[in-house]
Amino acid sequence: MNKHFLGMRPARQHDRPLYSVAGRCTTKAALATTALLVLGCFILPFEAAAQEAGSPPMVTDRPDATESGITIAPGVFQLESGYTFAAVEGVSIHDLGEILLRVGVADMLELRFGVNSYQWVRAPNATARGLLDSSIGLKLRLVDSGGKTGLGNPQIAVLASTSLPTGSSLVSQDKLQPEMRLAVSWDLSERLALGTNVFYAYGNDVIADERFHQAGATLTLGVALADRWGAYGEYFGAYTLVQDGPRENYLNGGITFLVERDFQLDARVGYGLNGLDDDFFFGFGSAVRW
Repeated sequence: MNKHFLGMRPARQHDRPLYSVAGRCTTKAALATTALLVLGCFILPFEAAAQEAGSPPMVTDRPDATESGITIAPGVFQLESGYTFAAVEGVSIHDLGEILLRVGVADMLELRFGVNSYQWVRAPNATARGLLDSSIGLKLRLVDSGGKTGLGNPQIAVLASTSLPTGSSLVSQDKLQPEMRLAVSWDLSERLALGTNVFYAYGNDVIADERFHQAGATLTLGVALADRWGAYGEYFGAYTLVQDGPRENYLNGGITFLVERDFQLDARVGYGLNGLDDDFFFGFGSAVRW
């Protein structure tokens, strides 16, 4: 029940949340993704054995902003991608790709590779487009619930990542932007799940050429509607840690549909609680595991 969410501002603005995870639809992205897959094949020669042992239920880090406390199994690859449209005060923003490749390398550890999303921004008097920065990171599971339900049996993981200044000049943040995140999730019952994240990021204001500190939190409640359908509601926010710094708060909800055991579709819609005009977003995507 999870998603790395996209900031609702053009990429060069100081108040844009940092935790965009990337993707794109161009030839360069296809080549980069292929390279990652080839690398994974060298690192993970035991993939076939893991598949023969059977795979657990699929858990994705989209479409919501809350990362789960669950890591994928060793030898497993999971590719998540999508599209998001956002509008705020007369500016429309499209992000296409959102590609996150998750690679299970140990029982408690996964590697995470984000490939540049392609973004285009349209304002009343200007337009801009280009590739956002890519990212690399890992997720380490600290506590396993052992399949038990209830608030006393959490799944806990820590995530460490950084953006890489590989994007186009108009939308790149130009410097590494590291982030640390604590993810906690609970299966409250067979059909109800709760998750929360707290995070810290060290960002870069390209226009002012200044670094800044950002913190944030998420809270999501997911429910299994049927064997294949799921839904969630969520709050997420990001807060720049300077006096009178930007604060962003959002509510969103969405659905997931498990087409088959290793393939899921999703959709979401959200609204900003920031006192701005036309502050909303929607998107859709997919996840596939092998």
